[in-house]
Amino acid sequence: MRVRGEILSAVNDIITIRVCADAQTWCLDREAKTVEVRIDDGRRITNDQRRKIYATMRDIAEWMGDMPDAVKGYFKWSFQGDKEHEDFSLSDVDRETAGDFLSYLIDFCIQNGVPCSDPLWDRCEDIERYMYACVMTRTCCITGKKNAQIHHVDRIGMGGNRNTMCQVGMRVVPLSADLHTMIHYSGGEQEFYEKHHITPIKLTEKMCEHLRLGKIQIS
Repeated sequence: MRVRGEILSAVNDIITIRVCADAQTWCLDREAKTVEVRIDDGRRITNDQRRKIYATMRDIAEWMGDMPDAVKGYFKWSFQGDKEHEDFSLSDVDRETAGDFLSYLIDFCIQNGVPCSDPLWDRCEDIERYMYACVMTRTCCITGKKNAQIHHVDRIGMGGNRNTMCQVGMRVVPLSADLHTMIHYSGGEQEFYEKHHITPIKLTEKMCEHLRLGKIQIS
């Protein structure tokens, strides 16, 4: 059950909320003990967020061969269902929801190889989420090309065997073959990341298992 409410007071870790619905019967019937609270700080969607959202939906519409309005309706409906979010308008939605919706659209583009008019690294707000999606789909985080190579920022080292050593915790960047070669032989690695506003991401056990990168556990 999702309800909206008004914060009456907030003292240390105790927040008193008056909900805009009769939640008592629902809570008693289900013996509910816990809640998840999402606090709206009152900040509205920015013009930059709105521009990036509409640009991304236009790119998806062109890729799908559909009308932008139809794509907008479908993805809003899909986002609301996946995130259990109530309906919203892109004219005045809160800034957090706008950012989540933009990331949702970008995830779709990465997973499906949607060609976009602007680099997705320049559109995204959550760089860690963006890098995770690129790594898991082996998508170059700069060019958007598939079959990216996993560049290890933390070097394996001479004599190391990347097929047998544990790589959990190592920082990586998914790059196309030509960019991967450039990084290794041209130098200026940190400047390259700063220019494209990307940050290397640490490998987790899930990522290593999905990508089949070395051993998962250290024996």
